Order: sequence, then C-alpha cells, then structure tokens
Amino acid sequence: MSSAVRIAIVSDIHGNLPALEAVLTDLAQVKPDRVYVNGDVVNRGPQSKECLDRVRALGWPMVFGNHEEYVLKFRHGRWGEDGQSPFWLPVRCVAEKELTADDIAYLERLPRSRVIALPGLPQIRLVHGSMRALNEGLGPWMDDRELLAAVDGAPEPVVIGAHTHRPFERRVGARRVLNSGAVGMPYNGNPAAQYLLIEGRDGDWQAEFRAVPYDRTPVYDAWARTGHLEVSMAARLMVYELETATYHFGPYFDFCEQHGFDRNDPEAFAAYWQVSRDTPPGRAVHNHLPRDDTR
Repeated sequence: MSSAVRIAIVSDIHGNLPALEAVLTDLAQVKPDRVYVNGDVVNRGPQSKECLDRVRALGWPMVFGNHEEYVLKFRHGRWGEDGQSPFWLPVRCVAEKELTADDIAYLERLPRSRVIALPGLPQIRLVHGSMRALNEGLGPWMDDRELLAAVDGAPEPVVIGAHTHRPFERRVGARRVLNSGAVGMPYNGNPAAQYLLIEGRDGDWQAEFRAVPYDRTPVYDAWARTGHLEVSMAARLMVYELETATYHFGPYFDFCEQHGFDRNDPEAFAAYWQVSRDTPPGRAVHNHLPRDDTR
C-alpha cells in the first residue's frame, strides 16, 4: 500500500442519474483507491433503476439505506395504507416497479453497515443512519452527548453516516463522526452533487467534502416524463427540494395541517410555494427530521 490512500464515500443518490454522472466524472479526476456507497441509491428520484445498475456495474460496496428498505416494503406488500395514497403511491411505486427480481435480491443482501480497516489508520464504520436506526441521521443539531449515544455500539473510532443530506464533521474525545452529504438531493443550500473524500496519511484521515456542479435540466425532464407531477404533490415537493437544495416535506406537512389543506391538493402546494420562497436555502430544519420521515 502507498503512503496515502484515498477513499470516496457517496450516498443518497436517490435516483438522480445526472448527479451520479457528475460525481463519476469528478472521481475520474480524483482517482480514489476505493469507493463506498452509504445507502439510498434508489427512490425519491425518477431514475432509480439506472442509478442502481450503474452502481452495481462499478462493483462499489454498498450499505443498506432506509430507501432500500422502503422499496422492499413495497415489493413485499408491507407498507400499509399510507403508501397507497394518491400523495405517495406514484413516487414510491416507481422504483419498486422498475427493479427486477435480481435487483430486489441484491438489495435484500446488503449489509446494514460496513467496516473499513486499513493498516496504520483508524478503523471506520459506515452506517446509513446511526447505530440505532436507518433513518436517524447524524448532524450538527445533536449535542456531544446525543452524538455519542447515536454511534454507541460501533467499536471503531470513526463513524461515517449519511441520510440527512448535509455534510458534517465533529470530533468528540476519541470519537470522530462525519456525514457524507448527498449526491442526488442535498439539503444544505448547495444544489451541487456532494460526496466525501477521505485521505489516510500519517496515521489519520483527512476529510474533504466535495461539491460538483451539474446541469439539473435532464433530471427535471426525467421527472416530467414520469407523469407524476400532475397527480402527486409529493413528486412536486421532491422537484422543489432538488431546485432549492432544502428539505420541504416536514414544513409542508405542518403548513397543510395549520391551514386545513389536503396534502395532495395542488392549491396546497401552490400556497406553500408562495410562502416558502423567502426561506433561506438549506435552512436547518432538524425539528422536522423524525425517525419516520420520508427521506
């Protein structure tokens, strides 16, 4: 092994093929020794099958994410009545319907975490959410005590999560916790495709959060071809999140409840869009990140 090793951690691609292709172009320049995928390749975007095919063809080791779990629940009929609602059904079914039996079997075999162990460097635990739950993200809204509790159970000194769509890094004593951000749908106000590059040298890891600008027009066109934008306000919210690089589902649900709107009413979305336009891009909304949220 050379004196330095580079590892790329990509996550939360979410069926956004142009964003993944932008990262692939950047990786060709960066030339990491290894690439890992920390969950959520599929769902929430219009090109799940294409993204999963690309990741599988590249042979990148992958971690199971909450959206892989959602797809399996759909396939096996375990989602429940909410998943059949006009709001959710079009967007949540598209990935499951596109994936083959072989794709589903691949997702079912994915591990909940992976360990990166290289001589002379701190060991790393990759986990999509936290050590407690797939859909509990690691982020700056946690104080040190909460952060340590969320990664308790990982013997490795370095834990890298995903899920929140926001890059993050903090050292707490002997612990180092990072979040790789999102390739396909960032929530930090920067719409570029984002991932984490770590370089191991001199007995430690150096972290670089990379952001790759790309043309989002093709993914908007892919959304339009699905036909979902006319019938599902969830689809419109996902496009709005892509445009603004900001999480909107929780605030939108609160808005509908406060104003007596049906979530799938186009007038509800139009009214929310009007009042939310002045929201600073990427505004932290951790109060809208429960463990059962839709990311």
